[in-house]
Amino acid sequence: MKSVVLTVAALGALALGFPGTAAAATSFEVCSPLGCAAQSVRGTVDQGRVMATVSDSSPGSALTADFTVYPQGVSTRVIVDDEVKQLVLTLPPGAARLTVTACGGGGCNSKSIPLS
Repeated sequence: MKSVVLTVAALGALALGFPGTAAAATSFEVCSPLGCAAQSVRGTVDQGRVMATVSDSSPGSALTADFTVYPQGVSTRVIVDDEVKQLVLTLPPGAARLTVTACGGGGCNSKSIPLS
């Protein structure tokens, strides 16, 4: 019985993401005003890294994706035109928020992802 209680306590710590344990990855999707089928930025944030796929299949407009980390203000821009690009970004120490912006078709949409 004691081992069952310790196992449940350990699993609870993993699920809650206490320091030194594995926390769940955060998924995101941001699409341009043209819609997700035409232009999208999809990815996950996990263990200090952003893994993303930026895709554009719109014949008349390229997709510009911006990844900005706060409070540092570090930004990475990816432009795709009728193609798919994958990237991995390492977050700087102290990063508190990631904002992902997808621009295409004359407009932009953004999503803010808390990191802590």
